This record gives sequence, C-alpha cells and structure tokens, in this order.
Amino acid sequence: MSIGVATLFVAARLSRTLCCGDKMRIVGVGNETYMLLSGIAVSESLALSDNVQLQRADTSHLDLETTLSACTHPDDIAVAAAFVPRISAQLKIEASTPKDVAAIAWNSSWDVLLLSALFQTEISFNLQSDVAADSIAPDSTLRATNLHMRGLTNDSPYQITADDSGWLADHFASAHTLLDNDRFQTAVHCLATYRWHSMARVQMAILWAGIEGLFGASSEIRFRISLYIARFLHPNNEEQKRSVFDAVKKLYNSRSAAVHGSKIKGNTSSAVSESADVLCQLLRRCAEQNSLPIEDQLVP
Repeated sequence: MSIGVATLFVAARLSRTLCCGDKMRIVGVGNETYMLLSGIAVSESLALSDNVQLQRADTSHLDLETTLSACTHPDDIAVAAAFVPRISAQLKIEASTPKDVAAIAWNSSWDVLLLSALFQTEISFNLQSDVAADSIAPDSTLRATNLHMRGLTNDSPYQITADDSGWLADHFASAHTLLDNDRFQTAVHCLATYRWHSMARVQMAILWAGIEGLFGASSEIRFRISLYIARFLHPNNEEQKRSVFDAVKKLYNSRSAAVHGSKIKGNTSSAVSESADVLCQLLRRCAEQNSLPIEDQLVP
C-alpha cells in the first residue's frame, strides 16, 4: 500500500464529520503540504493552530504548460486549470510524519469552512500542492482534493485586515474548539456552504437551520428566536436589542415563507444577505464568549 493511500485512510478516521462527503482525496508525503485557496487573501502569515498557517500565495508565475506538467491525472488538470488563476492564499500544514500531515490536511477543510463563515466569503480548497504556491514548477505535484468545484467564482477574495488578524489571534482557537459541538458545527457549515445552492429559498432554509440550531426554542419560535438573538448579541444595550428583535422577526417571516413555499415579501436577496449577517454575528459572539447560547440565561 502506498503512503498516499494509507494516509488518506487514517485521515478519514480522524476527521470530524466529513464536510464534503466522502470524495475528498488528501495525500501525505514528507513533513509538510499546502492547501491552495481562493476567496480569501492575507498580507502576512497567520497561525491558525500549531500545525496550520494561513499564508499569502502567488501563482502569477504559473502558465498553463507549467500547471499541466505538475498534474498527473486528467481530473487534476481540470481542477487546476479552473482554480490556479484564482489562488489567493494557502494553508501550510506541517507535522512530524506523513500520516499526521494527511490527517491535519484533511481536517483543515474545517479551518477553511470556519474562515468562510466568520468572514462571509466563499473559499475554495480544491487543490493540494507539495510545495508553496510561488515555488510550483513542472516537477511539482498538484492534486485535486475533490471534484465538486466549489468556490468557482470571479468575486474578489476577502482581504484579511489588521483588525481581522487580531480577532483571529484572540478567538479563532475558541471557534475551532466549539466545532466539537454539533450545533455550532452545523451552523458553521450552513453559513459556509449556503452559496453552493442557486435558489434563494433553499439558501434561506439552510441559513435558518444554522440560526435555529443554535437555540433551543420549541414553541412561539418567531418571538423566542428574535428575543434570544437580540439578548445574546446585545445583552447590555436596550436600543440595539429592540432594533435586532424587530429585524429578526421580519426575517423570520421571510424564512417561513421560503420554507413553506409562500410568496416572500420584499427583496429575497436582501433577506438572504441579512440572514447570513445574523448567523455570522452569532458565530462570532459564540467564539468571543467561548460558549453557545444558553436558553435559560436569555429568558427575561
């Protein structure tokens, strides 16, 4: 059995609930690997954990001939041709053994989904390289990690700011730890992936599955969810609480119309965007508190 096949099997066993189905292909060779990303950009390296760094990436030197030479399979060629021109960042993954490299690389998909949710950007993680992006040459190895082609967009990547870097340094570890909670993990996945669906009604349903899943309201849901969100986000500001309470009630009406097939009043795209904003604020608040909402503490 080759190193690549063996490490892929171990990685699958060590991962959290798989975020992209069972078709991801991660290979571990040596002590480091790189996951090439689009949809996010950084000006300096940021440590996401002891083994994972978010780094800037430059593929401007890569022409099509070099890109194709670094690929070994037709599927790799198709994904590389689509995504290499869009690469704007990378995850550098280091570990002491190829087996650990593969396992951490596999689980780094959750780092990407978490970044996607926290900064509301669609990040692709469809390519793995044996060297850093700016060192890719014809004798390098580019592999497609999956064939779903998520994140294929011409949108400009989200640029991590100095304030963002500070927030990540203070709270990313807490957010990552909260991924072990099914409610938080589901909410992150909902916010990171709702764009994968082309229909606004489905996007609304996905986003609100994440929002409602963070709370325990089982009756008078529209009122309770609106109240809980307002009190969770703004516990010490009555004016903001009232504003959020009223806004969420209106959004919940749009959510209900979307889920039940009724006509959605107002601008559907705006309702989707505002719902995504609410879920993002909730996830950030959870990370900052290192805790999910506790219903008993939100009841007046």
